[in-house]
Amino acid sequence: MSANNLLLDFTSPGSIPPDPAEAVQRAINETQVTMQALASLLENDQIENTTAWKLLAIFYLATDRVNDLARIEKQYKSITGRSLSAGLRQKCARWFNGETISNPILFEIPKKITAAALPDNIIQRGQHSPDNVLLDFSQVQEIDNEGLKKLAALFSSLAQENVKPRLRQADRFIACLQNKAEKNTEKNTQAIWDVLFAYERFCNNRDAFEEKAIRFATLYGISPPSWE
Repeated sequence: MSANNLLLDFTSPGSIPPDPAEAVQRAINETQVTMQALASLLENDQIENTTAWKLLAIFYLATDRVNDLARIEKQYKSITGRSLSAGLRQKCARWFNGETISNPILFEIPKKITAAALPDNIIQRGQHSPDNVLLDFSQVQEIDNEGLKKLAALFSSLAQENVKPRLRQADRFIACLQNKAEKNTEKNTQAIWDVLFAYERFCNNRDAFEEKAIRFATLYGISPPSWE
């Protein structure tokens, strides 16, 4: 790994500050693994088990995996000759209430964030569909210095343009970034702090911003950036 790359380790002890939501996230991660195994069994062996297909569909629905949901709808119909979504709508009428589910515009942030890998049209899509854009950070494991700079610029631009996409597992990613910044004070971590401050401005969380500013000033002995 080059000096400009930052490997985000989500497994080593102390890599993420203790959080009461960790047990919930762990359960979600375990569920994702189980659902992947279930999907593999159903799709590869073409098993006609309606309950299992519905369980998988509800999981995809809950996690905004619209493309996967559409895929298993086709596969289920080819195996059984019936519509999976129609059956769910009939059984869960109170949830669906006869309304069409809006498919989010999904931006999957890559496993390694680089400047080139970050999409350039997030703000534009967010301006046209302000309530229907989702940024998914769940796969991120590594980020390089240019990626940090572009991500900080993205959060800053989103805040300036008042575009508020939904975020998935961004808090986990940000917590790991801060942990890295605080443990590597002798190295050049300014780009990491730029992301942290830009993120809190994007979230309009002044209290969290000021907590980070105090921590920054304590670690480096210099004045932190201001909220404005």
